[in-house]
Amino acid sequence: MISEGLAAEESPIDRSQVLSHLYEPISADMDQLREFLSEEFKSSEPYVHELLEHLSQFRGKQIRPACVFLAGRCFGDISQDHVRCAAVVELIHTATLVHDDLLDQSDVRRRVETIHTRFGDRASILLGDIIYARGFVISTEVNGAARLLAECTREICIGEIMQVGNAGNLELTLNEYEEIIHRKTAILYGLSCRLGAMLSGASEEEVSAMEVYGLRMGEAFQIIDDFLDLTGDASVVGKSLGTDLANGKLTLPILLLREELDSEGRDRLLDLLRICHTSAESESERIEVASLLQQYGIMEKVREKARSVIGEALDSLRAAAVPGPARKRLEDLAEYILQREL
Repeated sequence: MISEGLAAEESPIDRSQVLSHLYEPISADMDQLREFLSEEFKSSEPYVHELLEHLSQFRGKQIRPACVFLAGRCFGDISQDHVRCAAVVELIHTATLVHDDLLDQSDVRRRVETIHTRFGDRASILLGDIIYARGFVISTEVNGAARLLAECTREICIGEIMQVGNAGNLELTLNEYEEIIHRKTAILYGLSCRLGAMLSGASEEEVSAMEVYGLRMGEAFQIIDDFLDLTGDASVVGKSLGTDLANGKLTLPILLLREELDSEGRDRLLDLLRICHTSAESESERIEVASLLQQYGIMEKVREKARSVIGEALDSLRAAAVPGPARKRLEDLAEYILQREL
């Protein structure tokens, strides 16, 4: 289990300290990554450079590239190919954020105006495309990586399309929800761990087990993200919240609540969800949904589901990698995801 110090609820400064601890075995690798990315967020074209400069303020926890390095260090040394793949993973993630914020009509990301809010929808779409394209160019410099990264990006986009296509679908099933989060979020975590292990010479069995670790951890990350969208504090999370209800997304908390209700309660819930999706004036309905979630203890059920998924991740990790500093940090990172508030 994660140490008591990490398990405590942290302030923003403390969270930074936690991540510094988690990334300690790869601190030099992360420095190389940041140096590499600093060059990618520049352009000779002034307006593109302005967009990239603004986007550079979105830098978050960089968990996915950290997974590339930690998975690699479980099996050997880190090479420049690891740095390149970690950079591509972060670029893919950044491009998806730019497009996601537009799709969700989010105004704030990491306490900064989103690209579409500051510069408009067209600039947001094209900037995301530029970042994807640059990532694909870098990926061709690593033997065996380009196809994996391109296919992963395709799957992420399919997951997003599935989510858009199910907006307002009040009959969404749990299996359909799990398929969406697998594609749109988990798959990039899985590939990060696969690439890290693969580039350090791990066997195919070990590589596959590390990928499963990443997939399960990514699923838990999205489950907690959906949890925070309904219950989080925007000042802590640092981005717009409540967008799932407004965009007609049925996430795990709502799906579990739907199953707890009798016929009359379910009909009322569906009415509330329709109003939240179709009306800008739905504050009272949002409050009623939040009250139902609390009344039926749904959020603890969501946490328990995330804990179960993290348990599967840890089982796969421990089956693949021998004990050591890198594996320990991956174990702690999985626990950190359960406890995060942003």
